[in-house]
Amino acid sequence: MRRGCWAGVAVMIGSSLVGCGGGESARSPIGEIARETTVPFDSSPGATEVVADTPIREGIEGAFANLIDRRVECGRSPKDCDVDRIAVPGTDVHRKLVDLMNERVANHVVASTTGSLRYRIESVSMVGAEAAAIRVCFTDDTVLVQPMPPVADELLPPIVVDDSLFSARTDWDLRWHDGEWRWADEHPINWTVGEDLCAA
Repeated sequence: MRRGCWAGVAVMIGSSLVGCGGGESARSPIGEIARETTVPFDSSPGATEVVADTPIREGIEGAFANLIDRRVECGRSPKDCDVDRIAVPGTDVHRKLVDLMNERVANHVVASTTGSLRYRIESVSMVGAEAAAIRVCFTDDTVLVQPMPPVADELLPPIVVDDSLFSARTDWDLRWHDGEWRWADEHPINWTVGEDLCAA
């Protein structure tokens, strides 16, 4: 199985954060999570989005990193995933994550520790008092596998389900919900399979 359709980065992380298929490790880490940040973009006069100043930007970047960490934990143990701690209930991204976790539990597909998830925050803007917009570039080549049950006490190698590389640049809407920032929506700018869009 390869990542061949747009289903949302949140599904696609570890292969994917929100998915077309794939899954994550129920017990082991999803490889490396590399983070880089850059200065925010300039907003035009009169624009509704306002570039976040440094303390606010750093707070949103930290909150986004926490959401990624929670998403990874969900990949490690989908049956214990509390999607409400990642995405705003009632949103499309929340529904996709719930569907994905249910699918991964049903199909026993997990992410191995081979490969890594890397992302770079490219800009952060405030959109009102309780909403923010953040542009992120992701690259994920985590190998997805289906573990095999042991035979006569002998461990068998897992079946490789997806070993492709997925990369996307996405605008995320974050909303202040229940005392924390949560994912509220995502808007793809561009995405590809087999190429690292974030290398430049």
